[in-house]
Amino acid sequence: MLINKLKYLIFEGFKILYRSLIPSLISAITIGISLLVLSVSYYLYVNLESFTSDFKNEYKIEVFFNDKLSLDSSLQIFNKILFIDGIEDGVFIDKDTAADIFKNEFNEDVKNIIGLNPLPMGGIFGISDNFRTYDLMSKITKEIKYLDGVDDAIFPEEAIVQFDRTIRNLLSFSFLIGLFIIVVSYFFVSNTILLVVHSKKNEINILKLLGANDLFIKFPYIINGVLVGLLGSLVSLVALILLDNISLYIILPYYDFNSANYNFILFFNIFFGIFLGLISSTRSINKIYK
Repeated sequence: MLINKLKYLIFEGFKILYRSLIPSLISAITIGISLLVLSVSYYLYVNLESFTSDFKNEYKIEVFFNDKLSLDSSLQIFNKILFIDGIEDGVFIDKDTAADIFKNEFNEDVKNIIGLNPLPMGGIFGISDNFRTYDLMSKITKEIKYLDGVDDAIFPEEAIVQFDRTIRNLLSFSFLIGLFIIVVSYFFVSNTILLVVHSKKNEINILKLLGANDLFIKFPYIINGVLVGLLGSLVSLVALILLDNISLYIILPYYDFNSANYNFILFFNIFFGIFLGLISSTRSINKIYK
């Protein structure tokens, strides 16, 4: 008995979808566009995060030792710095290496200019992933400066501040756009389904007079919302497949995008499509039912 009733209610949900095909398709397309934009935003976020990580690999602290220190003393300070929390690795720069760097930068041999090599020894230190922020790098740099035998320690402060601010603004903007799309989609789909439910108002009243309970009346419309959400998910996934194929010919020859988690995108589209259709239909039927 219960199974037969459930079959009937699901069948009624399909009938509602068929009888209101145009509004349902409009709702599904709206959901599909929303899911498409959110999926593309996620894909771009993954690549932005990867680009950020690659850029932050260049975050280095340059340290200059006192030019009167011996090689052994300089190496001792270099090894001390390696044990500072946040330092990932380091490259020791002796006087000859410093002269080579000077020559590469200025195309001049410092010994020919001055007659000797006055360049100090030092080191270039990489930063651990969790410490690649302006505040933490500034803290590490100050700690290095306090060491005896260190003349100076520097890092690209302005570049890091600008980069962090830009990334933060981009992520905030993406979040706001995504939130706006979700809200707009919810109200648009909800109102579209509301029109479908409103057209069945007389049927709902008749069922209520015949003694049908609330769940029996509401369930087919909830099923209709789930079906609309699934159709929206399908629209989004088809569009994403087309975009992915187009990108192989237009974008990939110039920029190598990182692969996103396709299983997550598939799950997200199906789950969120059903969820959006479900809450929209529930809101609509409750509004009419009252």
